[in-house]
Amino acid sequence: MKQIKVTLELGKDGYGIWFDEIPNVFGFGETVEAARQDAKDALKFFIQTLEKCNQPIPEILQGEYELVFEFDIEALLKHIEGTVTKTALAKAAGINPAQLSHYSTGLKKPREAQRKKIVAGLHKLGRELLSVS
Repeated sequence: MKQIKVTLELGKDGYGIWFDEIPNVFGFGETVEAARQDAKDALKFFIQTLEKCNQPIPEILQGEYELVFEFDIEALLKHIEGTVTKTALAKAAGINPAQLSHYSTGLKKPREAQRKKIVAGLHKLGRELLSVS
């Protein structure tokens, strides 16, 4: 099954979405769940519009596919706010807490290596929580 990457970005009033492989299709939601649903609706509307206009459907949208949602770091940190402290995540990821705060406010954008460390740190915290019995 084909995978279509959907990026969730934090905006002023919620979460914006865009597709790497499908230009000019966007969505929005006040919550992550609403943005995910809007992504599905946006693709459905896009396909319907192409069909009505007798335009070809992009190959990636033909047949079965699944949407794979990825957060940008600012959106990820906002999404986990109240669930995981920045201090705990910074420790698990091996990143300076002040630097993590800069990422969460959008003051700075992390390099790819830092982004991977943050995601790995979050996964590490998740494994630790799942190990509790």
